Formats: sequence, C-alpha cells, structure tokens
Amino acid sequence: MKINKTVISLFVFFFFIGTTTLMARSTSLTEICPDPLVMQLDWQPESEHGGVYELIGNGYKIDADRKRVSGPLMASGEKTGINVEVRIGGPPVGFQPAQALMYTDSSIFMGFSRVTELIRSYEKLPVVAVFATLDKSPFSIYWDAATYPDVNSISDLKKHDVTVMLGRPDIGWDYFVAKGIMKKSQMDLSDMAKPAAFISANGKLAEAGFATAEPFLYEVEIEEWGKPVKVQLLHDAGFPEYFQALAVKKDDIDKKAECLEKLVPIIQQSHVDYIQNPNETNKLIVELAESYLTGWVYTMPAAKFSHKQQLALDIVGNGENYFIGDFNPSRVERLVEIVGFVTDVDVSTLDPKEMVTNKFLDPSIGL
Repeated sequence: MKINKTVISLFVFFFFIGTTTLMARSTSLTEICPDPLVMQLDWQPESEHGGVYELIGNGYKIDADRKRVSGPLMASGEKTGINVEVRIGGPPVGFQPAQALMYTDSSIFMGFSRVTELIRSYEKLPVVAVFATLDKSPFSIYWDAATYPDVNSISDLKKHDVTVMLGRPDIGWDYFVAKGIMKKSQMDLSDMAKPAAFISANGKLAEAGFATAEPFLYEVEIEEWGKPVKVQLLHDAGFPEYFQALAVKKDDIDKKAECLEKLVPIIQQSHVDYIQNPNETNKLIVELAESYLTGWVYTMPAAKFSHKQQLALDIVGNGENYFIGDFNPSRVERLVEIVGFVTDVDVSTLDPKEMVTNKFLDPSIGL
C-alpha cells in the first residue's frame, strides 16, 4: 500500500508540476509578494477557512465596517515580512464569486473558487487554482433519520420522493438529476429561511448545507429540533467537487511565480498547523463572526465540531498521497466532463492542466 501511495503521489505531483524546480524555501516574502497580500474568501468566518486565518499573526486589526481582518502574514510563527488581509464573502460582496471580484478589484491576489465554477467561467474570468484547501467538499444533503429510517443516501431520498431544499441552482444538482440520483421534481430552489423551513416541516423535507455545520446546528444549537440528522456528502454521492480552492488570476501564474513558489508551501503548512492545533485560530474566527455584525452566528462549540467533522469525514487530508493541497488530475478531468455535460459551456478547448496546478506545492508537507 505504501508503494502504491508513493507512486500516486509522484504521478499527481508531476502531472501538473510543469518546469518548476523544487528547492529549499525561505519564509521571507518581502518584495516578492504583494503587501498586503489580499485574500478573498467565499463566505463568512468559519472553521473550514481555518488554514487561511492561521496565517494571521498577533497584532491583527479588524475592520468591522468593511468586513476584513489584517495582520502580519506568519509562517508557523515566523514573520514573512509582509501583511495579509482576509476579506469575507457572501452578503457583504453581494454573493459574488471570488473570481469575479478578482477581476474588478486589482488589490485581491488570491481567492476561493469552486473548480466547477472556475471551469464554467474560465473563458471570461480565467483564474488558476494553486491549492486545494479541502480534499472533499463539505457540501451535503441531510434529512431526519427518524422520519426516513431506511434512507442512507441521497439517492434513497428519490425513492420516497422527498423534497430537498437546495436554495439555489448548482451544477451539482443538475448533475444528480442527469445521473438519476435525484429527480427534478424533488428540487426546491426557493430561498426558504433556514432553519425555520426544515423545522416546520417536521422531518418531511431534506436540506442542503455543510456536513461540518448544520448537523451540529440542528442537534445542539436549535432547541426546537434538538436531535440528529443523517447526512451524506455530495462528494460521496458522486460529485467530486474541489470546494474552496485557492486561485489566482491566470496571468499571475507567471508574473507572480516567485511569490507563489514561496507562498503556497506556507499556506500548505498553515493548513496542517490549523488541523493539528486549531484553538487559537478558532478564537479568532469566532471573534470575527461577532465583530462583523452581519447576522452570522458562529460559536466556539460550532467551530470545534466543524474541525472534528472535517477529519471524521476526510474533508481535510492528504487524499491519495502524502502531501496536502494537490489536485488529482483524473478528478479535475472528470469535473470538466461534468461541466460540459450539464451546462452549455464548450469544454472541448479547455485543458485541466491550465486551470489547476500542483507546481507550487511542497510534497514534503502533509498531515
């Protein structure tokens, strides 16, 4: 098994590596990377973003009005010589994806992007993913086990014709319908309020959300429900999305190569550091959620649950090899096929190796 994993590690790494040469890396980013280095996230503060917030050192400043935090960019406790600014997504940016924001605001250097959305918008908004923060997407569908005791998967919900509150259109839903995992008639894309709609249905409805958040929310934090829900990841149901991949504008792959060669391994290590010791960064995440006053409620128990669940469901990890953050080539090719299958995007001219890259990763850094 060890030999097989080693072979996979080498194949995955060199498939995307290009001509970058591995070398000893220093932590200094002075006069190499933008200062401040601005990172645009996809949502409000939460544990799934822990590896990014881990980069922020002591002496950080919270801008509650503009919903961002800045401070010294750290590499496992060492100063890099520059500052980092982390901006949240969601309501404060009108739910715009990071790739769109990166092309309207030149100060943003990196942002979270789902690889299917990156593929879909690549011709107009070309960004390249350089680090997979999560090995599996935490996006899931969950349901009341007491109401549906024989339902063990998303596909089982179809047998009972269970309506699933999905909230918005998504490539994943279209793919599930096309593959017969769900029926179109099951899909409720209306913006029904969470958690009120789920609770008022008394277990009859299923719902989409994070497997790292909503199960804890319903069982522990919402007294009106107060019991477990059963959950399946979209990944485990057959949709192999790379969620919250860190990406840069296509031109910066070459223009900022020297920066990325040093920065990406620092980000790899920050994700390892967070998973191994999340406490201080979780405190920052909760502080930010409280400071931004967006209506987003995020508690320390919720952050701890998310961290534990990420490990339990293999949402974070090294994947099929020994290092963290890489993209599996066959999986990326499959996502390109899915986008071509369920959208009107012509993917025939798209090259997976141009849209994601492993060439800035350090294969010695893993969990």
